[in-house]
Amino acid sequence: MSLTVQAGRGWVDVRTKRRSDKRWECECRFVSPGGKCSSWISAASAEGYVSRELAFSAGILLGRELAARYAVLTPVETTTYQ
Repeated sequence: MSLTVQAGRGWVDVRTKRRSDKRWECECRFVSPGGKCSSWISAASAEGYVSRELAFSAGILLGRELAARYAVLTPVETTTYQ
């Protein structure tokens, strides 16, 4: 399952997947208004999450942090799309 959340100057894609041990893992990526994407980054701990909701929460938090870092690293692109 996946979802998209507004964050900073762009949005964050978050996706979850259930593992064979019935735990959840999550990945996120930042997408700029110009369409450039970061690579998928794991938001899972080694033991995984007990619910999909916890996995989504972790992905959203990590994705927003990634969005804030991306905005600092690429000021020309992000200020163009304000």
